Amino acid sequence: MGNEPDDNGTKVLFRIAGVGTALAFGVMVASLFAVRSTQSGLTFEITAPVVIAFLIAAIVAWFYWRMVVRLASSQEPNKQRKRFALFSVAMVVVGILTFLYPIKFIPPEKRGDVMIGLSLAIGCIAGVAFVMSRVRRFLEADQKQAEEDDRPDKK
Repeated sequence: MGNEPDDNGTKVLFRIAGVGTALAFGVMVASLFAVRSTQSGLTFEITAPVVIAFLIAAIVAWFYWRMVVRLASSQEPNKQRKRFALFSVAMVVVGILTFLYPIKFIPPEKRGDVMIGLSLAIGCIAGVAFVMSRVRRFLEADQKQAEEDDRPDKK
């Protein structure tokens, strides 16, 4: 992937994450192009635009992980970090829009029930995200305390 960290395990991790994200993001975007509403329900049609959408989305996701590798392997300027943050927000927006797009196929009389379910799912995800952020803060504080305790000038 280019400027990868020296650790072989880290290289493998970044490659797995990059390939996995590229495939998942490509399939997600391609599925939007492939879904069609017919009289009998929803169908998927694999066409040239679907394949092109898959390739473009996969390349974008691969590029995202290249940015992650560059940021992890060196101290990039703030401009690079801002670009990475903007790119991350754009990918999240695409993910949310992809998640919401199929709502157009739901009959209007059932959309209320679906929205209630989506609201509950979003609440659960937000709760898990909150707990994860608290655990992260706790672990970072614990690590900082351990590093301060291990400093030679403390002994």
